[in-house]
Amino acid sequence: MSVLPIKKYTLKEYFQIEKSSNIKHDYVYGEIFSMVGASRNHLRLTTNITTELQNQIRSSTCETFGSDARIKTSDYSYRYSDVVVACNAQFETFEGLDSLINPVLIVEVLSKSTARFDRDTKFREYQQVESLRYYLLISQTEVGAMLFIRNGDNWTSQNYNNLSSVIELPAINSRLIISEIYLRVEF
Repeated sequence: MSVLPIKKYTLKEYFQIEKSSNIKHDYVYGEIFSMVGASRNHLRLTTNITTELQNQIRSSTCETFGSDARIKTSDYSYRYSDVVVACNAQFETFEGLDSLINPVLIVEVLSKSTARFDRDTKFREYQQVESLRYYLLISQTEVGAMLFIRNGDNWTSQNYNNLSSVIELPAINSRLIISEIYLRVEF
């Protein structure tokens, strides 16, 4: 049985595809991956988190960006997250398209099909971004969040499983109340 080779794209080809496409794509070491649509819970969670963060950091140098913000994780990898916060946001422009290069917080809402990938592969990739201080994973099937916190070269994690819990994010002078994150989310 023969296996078809995986098509590899140059960075220039990737950005040309992004310019002309109606959907977003991640780019990882020459491979391109289409981003699929989101469930109602996913949309509610990302909207709630974006709104809460934006309201808290509005008068600071930090900004909240939604799922259309492309993040450069290395010279060979570009990803889209669900929510991202950057302070004094810096972008790299290639082929006329911007990619954020200094995220402080990246949020991913987990689905059954992406949960393991987001916890493992994506997290290892995001760890390469020097500015990143927090990586937050949010469940859409139950009340649950896991916050990874960078302490120098090490990462620690904290779990939040109660609606009364509060996620403290001192590097961006913010906090997320779990009950606010899960507002209107139905299980």
